[in-house]
Amino acid sequence: MRTILKGKNTDLTAPLRTYIDEKITKSAKKYLGKRDDGEAVILELEVGRVTNRHRKGSVWYAEANLSLGGVMLRASHEGEDAHEVIDLVEEELLREIKKFKEKNQTSNIRGARKAKGMMRKER
Repeated sequence: MRTILKGKNTDLTAPLRTYIDEKITKSAKKYLGKRDDGEAVILELEVGRVTNRHRKGSVWYAEANLSLGGVMLRASHEGEDAHEVIDLVEEELLREIKKFKEKNQTSNIRGARKAKGMMRKER
């Protein structure tokens, strides 16, 4: 998995980068597992401040785009703290990954049932 980190209106410090790596990258790798289809997996994460002048309220945001070949999974959130926003984006992205995997597995099972039914009709 290739990870691209971007910072907007702020500098991504080393501790923030390691926090992002621990939270999002490792958990995404865990849920995706090894992909044998040969497609590139790209995770783009942008963390930043909404504006430079605001100090209170929802001033931090994070967006995550996970590209799985032809499928794009997206999560975004706004909040008061960078770590809080990263945690919420991680939860939302993992929900999207689980939903994608369940759809894929359901499609495979449905196709197998259809093939089995066709084989029974031929007899």
